Amino acid sequence: MKCFKTLLFLIALFLNMSCDFSWKISELFVQKIENSSKVIYKYDAWGGRDSHKFGYVILDSIDVFDINNAESLPFQYFETIPTKQNISGVICEELDGQITPEKIFIPLKIKNSEEKGIKIKAKIFQNEGFVLRTQGYKQYQFETFKESRDSLFFYNLNDITSMEPEHLDILKFKKTNIFIRTKISNIVSEISIEDLKVSQKDEIISNIRYDLTPKNKTKISSFSNIGIFKEVKLPKD
Repeated sequence: MKCFKTLLFLIALFLNMSCDFSWKISELFVQKIENSSKVIYKYDAWGGRDSHKFGYVILDSIDVFDINNAESLPFQYFETIPTKQNISGVICEELDGQITPEKIFIPLKIKNSEEKGIKIKAKIFQNEGFVLRTQGYKQYQFETFKESRDSLFFYNLNDITSMEPEHLDILKFKKTNIFIRTKISNIVSEISIEDLKVSQKDEIISNIRYDLTPKNKTKISSFSNIGIFKEVKLPKD
């Protein structure tokens, strides 16, 4: 845990010292790959003339993230928790010559590659079919949570934005596309989750975005570093 905190400090220090890069990073998250020296960064940045750059990058934990040399992984969503052997992800694209009026919910193709000694599998879905299975956005405030090796459980949730608030006893998410933001003193301010569900036959079932806020003060250290992206605090202008 101390090594991971040191890594976050070094990243922030480097970003504070690097004033000449052309990209302005708006958000940066990091996740550790279990039993490995590798980490994954999720970045979002803006450049001149509203140019936009975002994605995921694998680096060794002793290396400092540099957006100018970032080689992004070929997908938008993780399908499983990354391991030191394999990473599987999902992307939706409009592919020339393969777009038809029919909505397709299984991969149009699968691309295999390798990055930093890790096998990468990217499942490419038809954009129209993927969007059709995307089922909106939800916001809840949770009272408590529990973490297992591959999942997060949130309890006693209240919808705090709808005209007709909904109460849920529990929500369960697999640890894939989970991003924790913090405020001062490493206190959790928000947990964003892209709850992507893909069947065993590789069919897109659903994709729902959740933003969860804790009812009680919750430290980011209460969550593990595996299967969860944690925010790296950026220097203020």
